[in-house]
Amino acid sequence: MKKVIFLLLDGARSDILFEELKKNNLPNLKKIIDEGSHNEGVTVFPSTTGPAYIPFLTGTYPGPANMPGIRWFDKNMYSKRKFDSGSHRSYVGFENIYFNSDIKKSYKTLFEIIPKSISIFNEITKGLKKSQNLTRNSKIFYKLLSHFYGSTIIDSSAFKKLFKVLNDDFNFYFCCLYGIDSISHIKGSDHSDVRELYKKFDDNLGLLVSKLKKNNLWNDSLLIITSDHGHTNTNRHFDLVDFCKSIGKQVFYYPLILQKFYKDFNCSVMVSGNSMAHIYLNENFNWSEKFNINNHKDFLNLLLKNDAVDIVAYKNPKEEIIVESMNGKAIIRDAESDIYYQPLINDPFKYNISEGFYSADKLLELTINTDYPDAIVQIVQIFKSNRSGDIIVSANNGYDFREKYEFPEHRSSHGSLRREHMQIPIILNKKIINDFPIRTIDIFSTILDFLKFNTKNNSVGKKLNIN
Repeated sequence: MKKVIFLLLDGARSDILFEELKKNNLPNLKKIIDEGSHNEGVTVFPSTTGPAYIPFLTGTYPGPANMPGIRWFDKNMYSKRKFDSGSHRSYVGFENIYFNSDIKKSYKTLFEIIPKSISIFNEITKGLKKSQNLTRNSKIFYKLLSHFYGSTIIDSSAFKKLFKVLNDDFNFYFCCLYGIDSISHIKGSDHSDVRELYKKFDDNLGLLVSKLKKNNLWNDSLLIITSDHGHTNTNRHFDLVDFCKSIGKQVFYYPLILQKFYKDFNCSVMVSGNSMAHIYLNENFNWSEKFNINNHKDFLNLLLKNDAVDIVAYKNPKEEIIVESMNGKAIIRDAESDIYYQPLINDPFKYNISEGFYSADKLLELTINTDYPDAIVQIVQIFKSNRSGDIIVSANNGYDFREKYEFPEHRSSHGSLRREHMQIPIILNKKIINDFPIRTIDIFSTILDFLKFNTKNNSVGKKLNIN
């Protein structure tokens, strides 16, 4: 019986993984790589837990799935039903229960397509029977321990649950390991305690491979080890809410959402991963009016002057996407089958790309080795959500956008368009014979092909050829 075992090493940094491999600290992982493959892939924007799971499990980007961040604000719904909880969201709290229902209904999950599936500590469980969601009752407890106290028993628990059902009649196992991400936020992503978790993962990986081989399951199993995003250490917090308040904005933000019952707002700030944010603006406290950047040029200029701000993106009145940084300015236009890119005043990403139409694959090829891999495609996809901000902001390394109400204090962050957040390892126990750069969105079709399942999902990923 064919099996796919997906180990999501949440927040694992490619560079640290490589360093530990070179030091021979990950012998079991090295054996898998030697027999199989190790590629540097690209995740999605925002590069943060939750939205970055969507490509793996639905075959689409967060934007088209209408999941543009772990926090978002819906201007249109808020203007009509201000007190409706569906007009804004933070999945870092009790509203996490809406995660599955908030994903656009037209995209089926792998759990809906593959009936014999297992999920462990995963946010996306749409399509699973209760008995197949092995952590439905314990997830909140373990995640709270991990997030607030740096407990790593969540990973030990995940492997124990995986081992118990490994020999059962299931095709697909999706197992999330949160220890590295949690400790990275608390202590820094290169801390010795974090590096130790890579080694503990390797020990459990060795046990997993032994069990698969002992039960003659290894040859018919596809083992996938990857991450959803990277990390960079945070040296300084630039609180976007405080910034907006300092220039006279009335700001709607989490956790103080109950202010909407007695106050009006002309701005909303929704931060994800702490290194990206959606900013929503209006004129005269009227959320129903269409956004016009010409009314907010002063705000934009003040924003760009901050060292914390790396990239800003917004739409002009022609519905073209404008990208700005201190390096330059460019236009992006989604032309259905292709994407038009035109640097105006230098290039905001410092790309060496001339004006013209490009396929999404070509843009990845041209940018994969830059400081902003796949940024053009990722900005296009996120603006396909009607919940995206009027202005989308990506942070410089060393900074994040949230200081207040963030406990414990973040010492490492993610979510941005920078290479350190977008680059992730993709390790398989099979050889990959493709020679094109890999996105996380390519994994969905690869899993279905290996298990011989078909789907009507409009996946934009490409199937990896493996043997």
